Amino acid sequence: MKTQQKKQKGNVGLGLRFDDKPVVPFEADILVAEDFVRIYRSRPLSPEHELMVAVLEGALADYQRCCSARDKKGMKQFADAKAWILESDSEWIFSFINCCEVLGIEPGYLRQGLLRWKRAKLRRIEVASVARGQKPPKRLLRAAA
Repeated sequence: MKTQQKKQKGNVGLGLRFDDKPVVPFEADILVAEDFVRIYRSRPLSPEHELMVAVLEGALADYQRCCSARDKKGMKQFADAKAWILESDSEWIFSFINCCEVLGIEPGYLRQGLLRWKRAKLRRIEVASVARGQKPPKRLLRAAA
């Protein structure tokens, strides 16, 4: 009887026995990428958000498509897209920074990724032209630096 009382006194403060599992009041929400897309992208975007997506997609497409352009039109499209992406002014509602923030994209992260992509593409062009025995265009050498 005394041993039962001692055991009870030892467990009274904790309220748990050795074989009891602790109760976790909160569990982390973990979503698989497919679940995230299904849940969060199933909601329609407002027209303003759709326009921001279109503006951002257009600028990114021009930046990537016209990166190594040699004609005036392509070079101008690339210059315009690059200027818009690198612009730090956020006063205009459709600025790069505002579009990214509204859509939940980190602008600095996207900029760094685009610059890394551009350097890698220009290096590939340079390597390909050297492999063919040609000199890479000076414009590409300057842009890669």
